[in-house]
Amino acid sequence: MTKAIKIGRILFALLISLSASDAIAEDVDKLANGMIQYIKAIQNERASNGMIKRFNQGKSLGCFDARFDVEADLPPDLKKGLFKKPAHYEALVRFANADTTDDREKDLRGMSIKVLGVEGNTLSGVDGEQDFLLNSYPALFVDTPETFYKFIQATYRDERWKFFFNPLDLHLETLWIVFQAREHHTSPFDIRYWSTTPYRFANDGNVKYSVTPCSTVHSELPDTLTQDYLQDNMEKHLAQAPVCFDFMVQFQTNENDMPIEDASVIWDEDESPFRKVARITIQNQDFRSAESLAACEKTHFDPWQSLLEHAPVGRMNQVREKVYSVISRFRLDENKLRSSQ
Repeated sequence: MTKAIKIGRILFALLISLSASDAIAEDVDKLANGMIQYIKAIQNERASNGMIKRFNQGKSLGCFDARFDVEADLPPDLKKGLFKKPAHYEALVRFANADTTDDREKDLRGMSIKVLGVEGNTLSGVDGEQDFLLNSYPALFVDTPETFYKFIQATYRDERWKFFFNPLDLHLETLWIVFQAREHHTSPFDIRYWSTTPYRFANDGNVKYSVTPCSTVHSELPDTLTQDYLQDNMEKHLAQAPVCFDFMVQFQTNENDMPIEDASVIWDEDESPFRKVARITIQNQDFRSAESLAACEKTHFDPWQSLLEHAPVGRMNQVREKVYSVISRFRLDENKLRSSQ
């Protein structure tokens, strides 16, 4: 790294610090604004072939047309919002690596779901679309928006190790979660996903979401891992049988062991089991063509693109409300501009 770049980074960090002062720990808007500035700078630096990638889940493993079928005969406490009656919806499902572009590296995986043709207005974005965002580990590696802000700041400075090992502000529990969560998965179709953050379930309390595989086919790790082995296994799976996931909800039953404001805490399934409310089915389709991958890059998923009955709750989600919409718009607008030049 040249001296000029280092000086530029320092000046930029000072500018961010001025706009997001010590009060940032208590101010959701300042937290969000600070994150946005850092993320934009990181995305510009990481731009591949001149195009802006997502800050998180940057490598698209594939976007798929799917069916989202709400279960019949649900008990009354589950018949809320999107799940109030049996229904068959078209959906779009995206799978991605959380941090790496090379499948040979251990990583988390992400699953994003966009249910289409939904009745009712959404809190943000496009009416008639309900989004769900999930990860392959049941908790976030950071507990609060303040901690996440520090991580993004360290990522911009290329000093993640300082974030974890700063003797004045250790984040060893965060490091342990990252260590546990990163894996060599056989296929994105084989693993379970969790929302990690909580959401309203109409007026009946708070829930977290989970999606668990129910397919008849299960992939195996290849003898030699390749850069795109996950996509290879997804393609082989679809050639043999459809992909199946069950969509489930878990109710918060107490505030002490199942907190809203600490996203690093796993809600105990023995205390409150997940309950199935819908099924996702993906049929064989071409997801690796240049056209499919290009269309996948243009997609946008947002936890606040949601019916009121399923509104996100907690400060982590409040920060996400502004960050997701601004950063997504920045990425899509920048890429449209760059592709036209």
